[in-house]
Amino acid sequence: MGFELHPIFLIAAVTLIGAVACLVFAYLASKWIKRDILIVTALFLLGPSGVALIGFKPELVDDRFRTYKQLFGDIEVGMSRAKVMTLVDQHYPSEGERLRPNIIEDSDKKLSFFMNPEDSAEPNCEGFFLEMQDNKVVRKSYARD
Repeated sequence: MGFELHPIFLIAAVTLIGAVACLVFAYLASKWIKRDILIVTALFLLGPSGVALIGFKPELVDDRFRTYKQLFGDIEVGMSRAKVMTLVDQHYPSEGERLRPNIIEDSDKKLSFFMNPEDSAEPNCEGFFLEMQDNKVVRKSYARD
């Protein structure tokens, strides 16, 4: 099984290189009209790179992802179920602006969460799954949308 790069990342890399080249040539240009055209071209070429970055790291522009990933990051192996739920309360206070994640499974062996899409039209399927043993986290995993 080989490593495959999604076309959007390949396009983003090529356009990023093109944008940097345009900015270098703009810096070296002696006439302001050439400089302005090269700067506008560089800004135009940065679009695909920005789209790829936002797709890969949505927490850069969306607080829902940032809060959800902070919660996941704060959960540690060995933590009790009660401590996990306390962390949920800390990250998602009842009077806060973020809606709590949906608990999909709460059993002796698993505790699973899906991010609440809140008012977004996008159906979101970001999830994290905690394997439990004796009411303690023994393994955690994150599933991207």
